[in-house]
Amino acid sequence: MSVDDDDLEKYVQSNFGEELQAVNLLSKYSENLAKEQLRENMSLYLGRRHLSHKMLSLLAISVSLAMGDKDSISIHFQVAKKFEVSKPEVLDIIKITKLVLMSSTMYSFKSSLSIIKANTTIGYKKEEIDKIINKVKKDLKSGLMPENFAALSNFSFDLFVEHLKEKSELLAPQKLDMKSVYLVAFSVSLAIRYEECIHAYLKLFFGKGGTIEELEDAIATTRFVVGNRAIVSFADILKEMDSLPDD
Repeated sequence: MSVDDDDLEKYVQSNFGEELQAVNLLSKYSENLAKEQLRENMSLYLGRRHLSHKMLSLLAISVSLAMGDKDSISIHFQVAKKFEVSKPEVLDIIKITKLVLMSSTMYSFKSSLSIIKANTTIGYKKEEIDKIINKVKKDLKSGLMPENFAALSNFSFDLFVEHLKEKSELLAPQKLDMKSVYLVAFSVSLAIRYEECIHAYLKLFFGKGGTIEELEDAIATTRFVVGNRAIVSFADILKEMDSLPDD
């Protein structure tokens, strides 16, 4: 059975390409699953009410980027174009996503610090590092400092300084306001399960006037994009489903 024409029309208005193809194929085998996909598109993504459609699509692009899902990136970029996203806004979310992914390589790094200290003679520039950390805390106006950031400072001063440069880039977006920057960073952190940055960026988001309702929209969209890749990625397989037995 096929998805109702009315549902398809609504879907075409909000999504394009591989995802639409996948839903059409899916409807041949499970109308309920196809309709559930359409429902989630509205309830978890473009039907949200507290973030703009542009912001929702930017969040979707950033989460797709973090997962390396080219098909989803393309789909959500087309949606963002519909809502008149600008070049600087796209460049901002690319930069934010890259920073969070690079930061995630240090996740749980603190637990390894004792092993590193036992096998190195590196001199820690403690006084200089402490001054820099205190300045960063002051600049952030939050006192937030992820533990793995401090752990990195005890291991490699060069990597520590490089990470500071990356942080400075994050704090200087071309177009997005800082509340949006922190919400994108939170969503990417949530998608890759980077707990320290989830906590840090959530506090920064609220510090910039973010609301629970906006946060709920961001979480819903992140959940949608993360789960939606299963449908998009399965499109080619769905084309061959007719060859499988019915039971």
